[in-house]
Amino acid sequence: MSILGRRRTERILAPVRIRVIGNDASGVSFAEETVTVSFNQQGARISLVHSLLPDDVVLVTNLENGVEEEFRVVGAFQQVFGSRCEWGVEAIHTDSAIWGVSFGATDDSAQPRVLIECAACKAAAQSTLSSIEYEVLLATGLISRHCDRCSETTRWKPSTQVVTEEILIRSKKADTKGMQQQRRSRRLKLAMQLRVRNSWGVVDIAQTRDVSKLGLCFVSAQRFSPGDEIYITLPYAQNQAPMETKSRIVWSADGTSGRYYGVEYQR
Repeated sequence: MSILGRRRTERILAPVRIRVIGNDASGVSFAEETVTVSFNQQGARISLVHSLLPDDVVLVTNLENGVEEEFRVVGAFQQVFGSRCEWGVEAIHTDSAIWGVSFGATDDSAQPRVLIECAACKAAAQSTLSSIEYEVLLATGLISRHCDRCSETTRWKPSTQVVTEEILIRSKKADTKGMQQQRRSRRLKLAMQLRVRNSWGVVDIAQTRDVSKLGLCFVSAQRFSPGDEIYITLPYAQNQAPMETKSRIVWSADGTSGRYYGVEYQR
């Protein structure tokens, strides 16, 4: 049955092979190949052995088409078996074609507005939730998001407070700020081995400093020059065939542990 043309907010229950790169709950970098449980244009429900921290950013690559995107961790659903758990992740760029599916135009009326409150400071907001946030809230009663009053990421739950003008003003500011944050390309601080190869045969096993959907920064003892065409393998493992991404060096600078290089992916 074709899944083309379905509405953006409708979930598609399909196991798409993906690779997730990020930092786990203890701050250790990881790369894990897994599958989606369900997805739509706004986010996905994924199964992982590694634990995540709410509001962290992870990089998800669709292994079927090679498209990579950034997702924000909304929260955990449930433990499936052993150490494996299902997580809700929200797409930072909702116009992405990572799933290879046409979802059609956005239907804003399908996005629920829910009165929620910070579990720490009790600040309430009537907020428009993405479908994945709403799904996590229904399943667990809690979602994670930034609280301006607490100046940190906190847990939010359904609120029974009376809606006041102050709450409505705060809600409008929070929605505007959230849209602005989604438009920015967020870099994920990540220390992970990668393989770098240039057109002249120079190969190095280097280490990333940070990554994003557009490129990365790595540190190396080798000498490369801005404008050089290189081929990146991330993550890198000796027992796996390299899957290279064509890239370009855009800047370089001396550092304490080697030379830093800024890389832009060439899609």
